[in-house]
Formats: sequence, C-alpha cells, structure tokens
Amino acid sequence: MFLKNEFLQNSMVLQLIQKENFDLISINKEQTEYLLERKRKNKKDVVHISMNQMDWKRELLSFNKHLENSYTKHQATTIWKKNIHFHHVYVVDYQPVDSWEELKVTSSNRMKSSVYMLDIDSKEEEIERLIRALDLALSFQTDVSEDLMELEQRNVNLKQNILFEHTKQQQQLQQLFKQGKPFWTYLLLAINIVMYILLEFNGGSTSTKNLIEFGAKYNVAIIDGEWWRLISSMFLHIGIAHILLNMIALYYIGTLVERIYGGTRFLIIYFIAGIVGGLASFALNPSIAAGASGAIFGLFGALLFFGSQYPKAFFRTMGWNIIIVIIINIIFGFSMPQIDNGAHIGGLIGGAIGAAVVMFKQRSKILWQTAALLLLLLVSGGIWFYGNANEEVQFDETLQVIHSHMLLEQEQYEKTYEVLTKAMPYADKLEAELRFNRSYASIFLNKNQEAITDLERTIEIKPEYHEALYNLALLYHEENRREEALDLLKKAVELAPNNQDYQQFYEQLQKETI
Repeated sequence: MFLKNEFLQNSMVLQLIQKENFDLISINKEQTEYLLERKRKNKKDVVHISMNQMDWKRELLSFNKHLENSYTKHQATTIWKKNIHFHHVYVVDYQPVDSWEELKVTSSNRMKSSVYMLDIDSKEEEIERLIRALDLALSFQTDVSEDLMELEQRNVNLKQNILFEHTKQQQQLQQLFKQGKPFWTYLLLAINIVMYILLEFNGGSTSTKNLIEFGAKYNVAIIDGEWWRLISSMFLHIGIAHILLNMIALYYIGTLVERIYGGTRFLIIYFIAGIVGGLASFALNPSIAAGASGAIFGLFGALLFFGSQYPKAFFRTMGWNIIIVIIINIIFGFSMPQIDNGAHIGGLIGGAIGAAVVMFKQRSKILWQTAALLLLLLVSGGIWFYGNANEEVQFDETLQVIHSHMLLEQEQYEKTYEVLTKAMPYADKLEAELRFNRSYASIFLNKNQEAITDLERTIEIKPEYHEALYNLALLYHEENRREEALDLLKKAVELAPNNQDYQQFYEQLQKETI
C-alpha cells in the first residue's frame, strides 16, 4: 500500500508542476511532504500533498494550522496578500478515527482551507473534488501496477524528475538575479558623495547660487542651451537628509537592479530615467532642483518592467512591496509641495521604458526594443515641447527674480530688461521685486522714465521697500523734484536708519532745499 500511495503522491506533484504551472516551494528529505503554489489573478492556491498518517482530527487540524502559519509568515515580503486557498491533500491508508469532515472546507478572513483524504475507500471522490477546486485540466492515475519492483522503480523515477524540476525552477530564479555584479552602483554612490562634499566646502549645498554654479536644474539656463544640467543635477543634493535618503535607496535598489540587468544595461536605465525625470521637472517645476531621485525612481520602474516579464519571480521575491513603496512615495510627494514629484514620476516612466529599450540579455527582441526606443523619444520630446510651452512654469516669478539677480550681478542689463519685460505679465506676489530689478536695469540703459514708472509701482505695491524709495529719490533728484525726493528719503531713513548712504543723501537734500 505504501508504494501505491507514494506513486499517487509523486505523480500528482509532477503533473501539477509540468502541466498546471505549479511552483514547488518546499520538499522534505524523504519526499513524503510537498508544498506547491500557483497564482491566478487575485487568488493563490497552495497545495500541500502529504503521506503523513493522521489518526485524530485534532492532530490533523493542528498540523494544518502550523503549516499555514509557517507559510504566511514566510510570505512577509508580500505586503498586499492575495486570497489564499490552502489544499491539504493526504494520501493515506485510512482516515482519522474521529469525525473530520467539518475540516473539508473552512475559511477565515482572506484564507480558505480544504482537506482531502485520499484513502482506499474515498480516493476517487476526493481526487474529483480536488480537480474541481483547482480547476485542473487533467486527471490523476489511481490504478497502478501490482508489480512491486516495477512500482518501486517508477517511484524512484518520479522522485528524480520532481527533484530535477525543483532544481531547475530554483536555478532559473537565481539566474535572473545573477546577470551582473554591482559596480556602477558603488561608483555612482561615490560620485554623489564626493559632489556633496565639494558643494558643502564651496558655499554649501543649500545655497541657490552655489547649486546653479555646480549644475543644478535651472530652467532658464536649460532654455538657453545648457542641456547638460539634466545630467549634472543628478549628482547634486540639497542638505544632508536629501543625500542620505537617496544614497540609501540607491544602495539597496541599485545593487538589485544591476544584478538583474547587468552593469551596462543598469547604467543606461539609470541615465535615461534621470534625464526623463529632469525633463519632467523642467516641464512641471519652476524651482531650482537637484538630486538622484528621478534616476532612483527609474530603477523602481525597471523593477516593474522586470515584474511584467517575470511575474512569478517578481511576486515571489519582492512583488507588492515594490508597488506599495512606489505608491506611498508618490502620495507623499503630492502631499509635500517641496518634493519634485514631476521628477519622480518622470523618472519612474523613463526607467520602465528604458528597461524595455535595453531588454534582458536572455530576452532580446529587436522589434520590441525599437518600439520602446521610439516611445522613449516620443515621451521625451513631448515633455520637452510641453515644458517650453508651459509659460506658467517658465515665467514663474520666483525663478525670474533669481534669474534677474544673477544677470544684474553679471552686469547684463539689456538681457535683464528683456527677460523681466517678458515675465511681467505673469507677475503676482513678487511684482514689486520684478519691477525693482527691471528699474535697476533701466537706469543703466538710460531709460529713466521707465525706471521711475517701475519704482513708483513698486512703492505702491510695497511701501516699505526702502531700496526702491532710495532709487526713486535719486531719479527724482536728477529731475529737480527735490521735495518729492526728500519725502521718499525720509521714509527710507525711517525704514533703514543704519544705512549711511540713505542718511548722507537725506542730509544733502535737506541742505539743498533750505
């Protein structure tokens, strides 16, 4: 009887693996206990096939519960658990002594448990119930040879085939994560850290001027042709928390992606994601930005593409963990205005498309890769053209104030005047600052009347703007409007009593008006 039971058990296991795409999860040394699983849509079937003879219902229930708890505990990598249906199949000589039928089907929460007793009396009936429950397109052989020598040899062959299939599955899974050894990840980590140290020792990583000089994403400069900022900004970080979080993410995600795709493909994906993320930031975010977040999100995108090509391996090793982390980060990004969510989402999309472009070494498909490359060019070009046309972003008043300050420092007065004249229709809360900067440029361009108009409007908007009061007083003085100039200077001195220039000019005007 033992050999017949063993044959039935092993033949069932092998058929489930070969014909129904079940994965063999675990096997004991004697090969009398097997655990298999198969995912179908939002459901997972876990089949436990055992030759363990259970004498009592309590013993049966305890054993099943222990196995189920052990299985779910080791599935901790899947945060979002599927509906699990456990199928406990016992190939035995006899059923438990006491009544066990109430255990045939039980359920709790999102778990369902079924028990099948394949003893000599109910074998056919229980097998049919199992086939219906699993929706199998096969039948199991229950009539076997009475020749014990032949039966034993067939069992040996079945066990060898099961071990072969199990080993093959494990090797295939392991091979997916051995396409390369991490090297570029460590080099990128080193470059980012070195650049952060350079920033800190040359003015600080939070200095806007310093970030621009070192190559941060700066929309105005990118429009002027400094496209290289889309790459250089990937290696700059703003503050210790920023680089710390990004480098931790790069270390864990980068090494994983590099093992899956190999060094060269990893590097291509990283830069494609970083550039697409930079383009998305250019199109949607007017602020000066820096960081490897777009490229790192691209590595998440590459993992999602891996999941689309190898769903079994993906959900067995990381699965919903990756998806949940991405969703949490995107939601967090939308809730925190200082986070460049455009770069994150752009990088995620760029990484997924970039992964399709380079494809896996063992799955190269020229047609697929060409289509992905065309899609990448289309997406990148579309983002670029949208960004150029998005005047709300490109003429953002904060950006224009920073830009005009830098132009004035470089004594580019003509360009300052042109830039601010284009930006003025979009002015809102910073209209006073924009008009003041344009008035400054106008003075050097001998456009005094325009400067006066801008300064008068500046004071109207912001009466406490003492620099504007002083400059307007200078212009009024040139036009012999001394009384008006004196009134303006009086206010400027009251607002900034420690400013010697204001005080001296005020005293000078007082003497002139006596």
